[in-house]
Amino acid sequence: MSELSFADLGLDPAVLEAVAAVGYEKPSPIQAQTIPALLAGKHLLGVAQTGTGKTAAFALPLLSRIDASVMEPQILVLAPTRELAIQVAEAFTTYASKFRNFHVLPIYGGQDFFPQIKGLRRGAQVIVGTPGRMLDHLRKGTLKLDSLKALVLDEADEMLRMGFIDDVEAILAKTPDNCQRALFSATMPPQIKKVAQTYLRDATEVKIESETRTVERISQFVLPVYAERKLDALTRILEVEPLDAAIIFVRTKAETTLLAEKLSARGHAVAPLNGDLNQRQREQTVEDLKRGKKDIIVATDVAARGLDVPRITHVINYDVPYDTEATFTGLAAPAVPVVKARRFCWSRLVSVVGCARLSAPPIRRWNPMNCPRPTL
Repeated sequence: MSELSFADLGLDPAVLEAVAAVGYEKPSPIQAQTIPALLAGKHLLGVAQTGTGKTAAFALPLLSRIDASVMEPQILVLAPTRELAIQVAEAFTTYASKFRNFHVLPIYGGQDFFPQIKGLRRGAQVIVGTPGRMLDHLRKGTLKLDSLKALVLDEADEMLRMGFIDDVEAILAKTPDNCQRALFSATMPPQIKKVAQTYLRDATEVKIESETRTVERISQFVLPVYAERKLDALTRILEVEPLDAAIIFVRTKAETTLLAEKLSARGHAVAPLNGDLNQRQREQTVEDLKRGKKDIIVATDVAARGLDVPRITHVINYDVPYDTEATFTGLAAPAVPVVKARRFCWSRLVSVVGCARLSAPPIRRWNPMNCPRPTL
């Protein structure tokens, strides 16, 4: 039996042309199952990890169903962070590159309202944003959903964890009754199930098991330190470890810049990677790492998703990650979480997650300040 192609799925010709231009050859499992259901106008409940191709899974079919001549919001995508909102907006722009007069507008907190209001008045078929700012515009009347055809909740469990679930439900309640809804989540906690049962009745369910596992040759260590000593500990790790290239994860985009500046002052070839960089700047940063112009990237987990740099030998969590799957899964490098000793619950969390999920040897404590790196 021949493999399924994007052309077999019934996508709009303009979308297919954009897919070919990007270089996609065949749909991933979640795309193959999701695209037909969304093209048919069904509600969809998708359970899949980051990195499975879910953005294209909902963007391609929903773009195939819009009326590009109507300059009103027809697709609404809710994302937990501004970085992810920007990435999703850029993906929509890429997939709709063969449409004429098409606009995507990202709206999120931390940005002035005026340019967002100006963009909404100008018109856009796709709006991507964070729940809080999206709800602000709905309440102000600057965002109208009269022509809305579809709403997507991307990474719903993350929105729940970050406290956005009430805003999400308030937005869902304002959508038209005939609006198609899709919810994607890596996990399915009770509150997310309740939202799905309320707003996605008779939804098609798609569940993609993560096939990626951390390989056994990965060595893992946890280093508990006081908050004020984290930078010293990180500096020592970079001094004693025989690394080729490294990626350092932090929680916020501001921290990527701050830590990159501090490491640069210590003589390291380092660059930040966050949602403030445009696509060209991000691509240049990754290319510099691949070519050896930079040896270290400081990134948020969202901004670094999808990185494929063979020369990375070390992954360091300067802050304990929100999402262990996004940080550890598929990495062929030692992961060294740098943990605040005062937050004992953080230390236990890393130990429990490491022993329970990863197939590598148990995470061990390591003190590079006083002794050499242990050998497994």
